[in-house]
Amino acid sequence: MKKFIKLVIIFFIIFGVGFFVMYNNFSKSIVVKEQKIIEIKEGDNFYSLSNMLKIDKNLFKIYLKFNPPSFDLQKGKYVIKEKSSLGNVIKQLQNPINEDIQITFLEGWNVYDIDEKLSQMGLIKKEEFIEKVTHNFKNFQQDFAFLEKIETLEGFLYPDTYNINPSSFTLDGLIYKMLKNFQDKVISKGEKKYSSKELLEIIILSSIVEKEEKNPSEKATVSGILKKRLDEGWMLGADATVCYPHKLTSEECKMVVSKYIGEKNDYNTRTMVGLPITPISNPSAETIFATMNSKSSPYYFYLHGSDGTIHYAVDNAGHEANKSKYLK
Repeated sequence: MKKFIKLVIIFFIIFGVGFFVMYNNFSKSIVVKEQKIIEIKEGDNFYSLSNMLKIDKNLFKIYLKFNPPSFDLQKGKYVIKEKSSLGNVIKQLQNPINEDIQITFLEGWNVYDIDEKLSQMGLIKKEEFIEKVTHNFKNFQQDFAFLEKIETLEGFLYPDTYNINPSSFTLDGLIYKMLKNFQDKVISKGEKKYSSKELLEIIILSSIVEKEEKNPSEKATVSGILKKRLDEGWMLGADATVCYPHKLTSEECKMVVSKYIGEKNDYNTRTMVGLPITPISNPSAETIFATMNSKSSPYYFYLHGSDGTIHYAVDNAGHEANKSKYLK
């Protein structure tokens, strides 16, 4: 009997220690990795958070038993900062948002990147942005003449940091800001006037240059090489174009680019001559102007070494030599 009691005691000690460690790890773990907007609706309570945060319901209930909030949830939208633990999340739910927050869209992001950012933050449903800027954008063409004859807003959604108020956020409002920014930083500052067709071709090429070369001092040279290949009927051979028809984010593309590199479609410049049918990303003004004022050179080829440095070649033999030398 004594032996049985000892075993029971040992079991409860082990169980208790295990539970304490698990609970402690759960309470301190990061439950929101990136900044997120949470909306509390009528009828929601603290227990509703487990679904919003996608965390274990039972552990969350236990957490609330040991750490009961000292306030009632109010209906509204709340900003949850990046790298927030569960305790930090609950602290941030004391007051709804009543001020602007900043959101950044990087140069070279495509509409799938932007959609992912907005949906992860809780501002939209997944693919809502994609649907708007690829199919339901006619209302913006009335306000921006440079959007004439385009098939998508891709390429014209200016990459920048924007102030938004989650409480009054609308997708149309954000898209208008991005297009107005493009107008102010590209159209209004351009020295030459281009037709809609010419501008679209510039933006398509710029969207490739943005993905192919990050060094500002090399963008005009890369643009010049791509223009020369285009003018002489060569394939552009830009890896950046390979993934686009598969509707992937930039990070997703990195993982599978080799899978699609030989695929034939209207975007893959490794298998087709000419430009893709639409832009593949949203370039900065710096890249657009570098493309407009591309630099002439004797080169037809370029590659980036293992350290990210670009290396040029006049012919394929030189390009192959650069591969052997710099791709290790």
